[in-house]
Amino acid sequence: MDWLLIWNNITSSVVILACWWLAHVNARSSPPGRAIAAGYSLIGISVLFTMVVRNLAMAPSPITPWLIVVTKGLLAVTLLLTIYRRAKLGDR
Repeated sequence: MDWLLIWNNITSSVVILACWWLAHVNARSSPPGRAIAAGYSLIGISVLFTMVVRNLAMAPSPITPWLIVVTKGLLAVTLLLTIYRRAKLGDR
């Protein structure tokens, strides 16, 4: 295992834990809190799946970039929902 893969695993683990915490924090928030929590949960699962695929080399190399694209798409939707909620509550 090279240093790049080690640091990728460490940062992926931090992202997964942060997503887990943010999902729990947002689950009881005002609408669209549950959608935001679901977004963070899906991001965490996507990062975990990408990490497993990279470490075990289960899939051919073309699938990993698509997993990263899916994760970025989920992140974009989740952040847009967070922006919407903050604007709705008057936090600008």
